[in-house]
Amino acid sequence: MQYSLMKSVLLLCSVLTLALAGLENTAKFGDTILKYYDNHHDLVIPFAASVSCSQKGGELVMPKHKNLNDAVAQVSYGRRVSIGGGDMFGEGSYEWNDGHRQEWSNWLTGEPNDYQGQEDCMVMNAGGKGKWNDIPCCHRVGYVCQIPSDRSVAYENSEFTIYTGNSASSYFQAKQFCEERRSRLASLKNGNDFKSLIAKLNITAVMRFWIDNMEVGYSCSSVSHNGVSSIDNCLKPMPFICEEVAPLDLYISEEQVKVEPGVDLRVDCSASGVPIPKVTWYRDDIYVRHQKREVGRSTLVLKDINSEDFGMYVCKATNKVGGKSRNMEGYSFIEGSENQN
Repeated sequence: MQYSLMKSVLLLCSVLTLALAGLENTAKFGDTILKYYDNHHDLVIPFAASVSCSQKGGELVMPKHKNLNDAVAQVSYGRRVSIGGGDMFGEGSYEWNDGHRQEWSNWLTGEPNDYQGQEDCMVMNAGGKGKWNDIPCCHRVGYVCQIPSDRSVAYENSEFTIYTGNSASSYFQAKQFCEERRSRLASLKNGNDFKSLIAKLNITAVMRFWIDNMEVGYSCSSVSHNGVSSIDNCLKPMPFICEEVAPLDLYISEEQVKVEPGVDLRVDCSASGVPIPKVTWYRDDIYVRHQKREVGRSTLVLKDINSEDFGMYVCKATNKVGGKSRNMEGYSFIEGSENQN
């Protein structure tokens, strides 16, 4: 979006609010992460949504094909969300925010209609799940960010509880205490994550806390705002930090597969998190009976496939972090083979 056009949109909408809506749902789609923001109390105009997604290292989602469109509709629970496109540069000439023309579309019947000559932005799930509509660029709705997987922010899925004072414990006691509460001793993956951890914890005092340091094989390590260090005396009573982690690293063995009728198919889905998430397959929001569930994983089992088995399957990983249910989902699109009769 050109700067002059952005400025015009802001003036038209009077006030730009960058207060972010609450994260509602997360999904893995190919090599990207879809993040849905909308808590019904803190909605934003499409431009603000684009700015928010950019700050997260991604962009407002652009559903350029059916599978991605279906995934966005699913991760947003079928609620109205901004998508990254419009016809601001020429009435009726719709482009994505990256400048590419829209070659595939999923408009609601009778749309786009540019009602009263004021509808230049786009939303999904308007009048039907996955359907598009044009809206005024001042309307405030939820949004979905599309972020490359390799741009994930350290500890964005984590919540921490700090124990000080009478809770001071040895390294081993602290570790056991966290695990008994279905969490873990806060973990530092590598030195590059140190600033992210300190910022998340908002540690300003010189006080040191027991943590696990993956770089040195979980030795007795401590952290303060001055840095990370190993402690020779692992029995020394010190404050400590427990960490809960929402589902992440979701993996699906077959995200898109074409099969011939009559064959058998197994699709594995797994995810990590603390506590370990429950992993379950669904189709059309209905539990799939033919699946083998294990700790942190589930395998979809389809035997003697026929045309009724084709479609989109959703794998959901769920645990509780901070007393709230947290989710991550992924998708397997099963289609008929091109050479079938």
